[in-house]
Amino acid sequence: MLGDSSFDDLVTKAPVNLQQSSPDWGGVTAALQAEGITPSSVLAVSWCDFSSANIEANIDPTILAVVYPAGILATAGKRKMMGGGIKYSTIAFQRCKTYGPTEYVDNRGYGKYCIDFCGAGSVLLGRLEWDWKGKRFGDSRPQMLAAAEERDRILEVVTPLI
Repeated sequence: MLGDSSFDDLVTKAPVNLQQSSPDWGGVTAALQAEGITPSSVLAVSWCDFSSANIEANIDPTILAVVYPAGILATAGKRKMMGGGIKYSTIAFQRCKTYGPTEYVDNRGYGKYCIDFCGAGSVLLGRLEWDWKGKRFGDSRPQMLAAAEERDRILEVVTPLI
C-alpha cells in the first residue's frame, strides 16, 4: 500500500462488501500529496462509489474514499485519459452547508445507502454510495445491513468534522 502504518491499517480494516477495487497505490499517494494530505492524518477509509451527479444509475467505479479533517478525497489512483494527471475528486467540508444519509431502492432488487454532501443552494458537491444487490431466492438482508453499517460508520466519522 502506501507504507504508512496507520493508513495501511485503515485500508486493511475497511470492510469490503460488494465494492472492491485494485487501486494504483502510487496514484493514491500522488492524489494525497496533490491535496496536501499526510497519510497519518487520515481518519477513515472506505471502499465505495463516488458521484457528483444526482442520478440513481450505478455508473461510477469503486474508489477509495479517504476521510481527513478538512474533507474527503475519492480516488482509485488511476490516470486521466487526457493530460495524464491522477483522477480524483474532493469534498471540502468548509463548502458543505448540509449533508446526510440517503437511500435508494429499485424494485428489481438493487439499492444503495449514500451520504450526500451539498453546498450553497443545495448544490450536490458529492455523494458516497454503498451498493447492495438482492438475491433472487435468498435473504438479502445481510448484504443490505453490511452496506448500511459501512455508510453509518463513515457518517459517524464525518459528523463531528462538519
